[in-house]
Amino acid sequence: MAMALIISVNKEKLGSSRLTEILKSLGMRDTEAIIYLILLKKPGISVSELAKETKLTRQRVYDILEDLGERGLVYVSTQRPKKFFAVSPEVATSILIREMEKRLYDLLRLREEFVHIVRSIGYEKRVANHISYEVTGRRALVGAVKDIISRSKRNLTIAATKNETMRLVYEYKPEILEAFERGVEIYLLTAIKEIPSEILDFLSKIATIENFELSARIYVRDGEEAIIMPSEGSLKERRWYDEGVVLNNRDISNALKKIILSHFSIS
Repeated sequence: MAMALIISVNKEKLGSSRLTEILKSLGMRDTEAIIYLILLKKPGISVSELAKETKLTRQRVYDILEDLGERGLVYVSTQRPKKFFAVSPEVATSILIREMEKRLYDLLRLREEFVHIVRSIGYEKRVANHISYEVTGRRALVGAVKDIISRSKRNLTIAATKNETMRLVYEYKPEILEAFERGVEIYLLTAIKEIPSEILDFLSKIATIENFELSARIYVRDGEEAIIMPSEGSLKERRWYDEGVVLNNRDISNALKKIILSHFSIS
């Protein structure tokens, strides 16, 4: 009997330790995770009881509960003394994941701002003749494509699937229009018959378009830099669809440009 009790206590300690680790990985501080787990185990306890269990001061416990409450992770009763409760694990983890997603989005925005400032003040040297890097994640890919469009000076050569062609209007329209107004020559290779007429009408005013069905998405800037991404067929393996390769290699980028332009009647 005593041995069974010891085993049970050890299992509970091990489980609690692992739960704390998971919550910390999801963005909680150590003390926040401990208090949340106590509330899960003992719903409706007071600040005094929490302070006794955690060996923290009442003020410290109040501060932690206030922060958790503002984030929607705990709630309090209206009775006196106040009783505190934890939201369900499903709700709590969803909240924590949303917070992490927001932090990631903020980091990606900072990355784009950093790159833009570096390039605008001239820190970056001319494009080097070397193979470049992978880009992972939808937001990062969108940022990389916008960057290539925005930095086009002479010509922008695009090979696009149906959905990517529509994305030129719905997602990259400001950048495409700015490039056109700067005098950038835009060439678009796409499956013309699959493109809605209103999309095609708009693009035909700013780009030279030829018909060809593709299984990849390619943008080439001035024959110097390119980004290559899988087609929508890779949606079955979503992680591959949200990945791309940016090439700073002039030889490869220029070869891609020539292959795409070979489908055009250019004098």
